[in-house]
Order: sequence, then structure tokens, then C-alpha cells
Amino acid sequence: MALTRSLSALAIFVVVLLIGARAQAEDIKFLGIDVLAHKGTYLVTKGANVRAGPMTKAKKLGKVKTGTQVHVVGRAKGGAGWMAIQQNGKDFGFVYAPILLPMIDGTLTESISGTVMIEEHAPCGYTFNFHGKNTVEGEDYVFSDYEITYRCNDKGKPYRILAAMFMSEVPFRLTHKPVFQISIDLMEVENGYDEIFSTSFEYRPEDKKVVFAGISIKGLARIPKDKERPANTVAEALTAAVEIAPDAWGKEVWKQIQKKQGGAVQ
Repeated sequence: MALTRSLSALAIFVVVLLIGARAQAEDIKFLGIDVLAHKGTYLVTKGANVRAGPMTKAKKLGKVKTGTQVHVVGRAKGGAGWMAIQQNGKDFGFVYAPILLPMIDGTLTESISGTVMIEEHAPCGYTFNFHGKNTVEGEDYVFSDYEITYRCNDKGKPYRILAAMFMSEVPFRLTHKPVFQISIDLMEVENGYDEIFSTSFEYRPEDKKVVFAGISIKGLARIPKDKERPANTVAEALTAAVEIAPDAWGKEVWKQIQKKQGGAVQ
């Protein structure tokens, strides 16, 4: 029965992928030109002209400024490297693709809660909230910030762990491949060298998954049981990171947390 369900789910998944691939590849008309449908929000990294066609000789229709966001609706054919963009919901023109970085919106409208099972400290409840957005001065990085509260126990004594989480809204290596970083920082944990103890993940929306990337202080890490999880939305990606992270924290991490908490009820 389980195998039948798995095969059925796989068949549905394949069909969805094929439909999605056809939708991405279909032609649409943009300013009278056939382009490949491609939707998304992009960040302009360098001011540039907007043109009536996918070529530098085409008529100039306007400009886009550095740091602005544009709505892409298509790609020019032939690998010419041009994107079709809209302005105020109307077709605007073509922009040279290398100046654009794909973006995601990390805003959450409500808090997310759940439970994560960790053998030595199970169960740990958690809640996280959207806290705001930040940019790195002089850079193209845009981050969404979150606050996490874990509620765990040590031999029946409850304690609370506060953590900061952020997600890059543009690819964290500033490449054109949509791979976004999620990082969870524990300020209570240290190794004597003023290094921030971070647990990092990669959110890959095209692959619909979150992948464990590592711990900043290797001597305090362990390999989590789950190294990746499916994620169809930003909320699912953040939840996956929040649930995987504690399982990647080594024994020394938990010792430091419990020592500073003192086992006191929070």
C-alpha cells in the first residue's frame, strides 16, 4: 500500500514538473516580440537603459536605477541575455539580464510555531517571528530578519533558547542562480575567539528544498539526521531550517546553553 502511494505521488510530481516546465517555456508576446515566459522579482544592480527590443541598438524607452526592483515577465529567445520587464503593471521594455539578480520576499505576516524532536532534549517547542529587513551598506545584499524562541528541557527542567535568524533575499553569493542563505545565530555560545556560532542552510526554490550547509565553529557541530528537506515556500524553508538546526548542535553547545540558563524556568 505504501509503495502504491509513493508511486502515485511520484507520478503526480512528475506531471506537475512537466506542466511547470511547459509553462516556463511557452511563448508570450511582449511589445510585439515573442519571448519565453519567465516570472519573478529582480533587483537592479546597475543603472541601465530599457529598450524596445532585446538589443543595444533598439530604441531607448527609459531607464532603471540601481537598487530598484523590477517585475520580469519573460526572457528573450536565443540566449541573448535580455529580460522583458513591466512597470506599474504594464509592459515596459527589455533590460540586459546580467544587471539583474533574482529576489525572494522573506516577509512573514504571522508567527510560526511547532515542535522539533531532539533525542537528548525532546521535545523542543519553537516559535519564530518576522522582525524586519536590512541591507548591507554599499552592497546588494538584502536580508529578512527573524527572532526564534526554542523551549527545551534538561531532565525535566525547562529552559528557553533565543536565536536570531536571517535569510538573504538575493542569492548570497551574488550569482544569478537563485540560491539563498538562511543562517541561525546563537549568541549564548562561544569558543573564546569572538566567533558567532551560526548554523547555515541553502534555500533552493528551483529545487524546492532546503539543504544544511554547515556550522561556523566546526568543533561544536555534529551531523544532523536530516541534511535537507522539501520546501515549496519561504515559510516552509524557514521552518525546515529552524527544525534541523538544533540537531546539528554538538554536546558542548547544549552544555553552554544549559550552564548559562542554569536550568531555570523561563
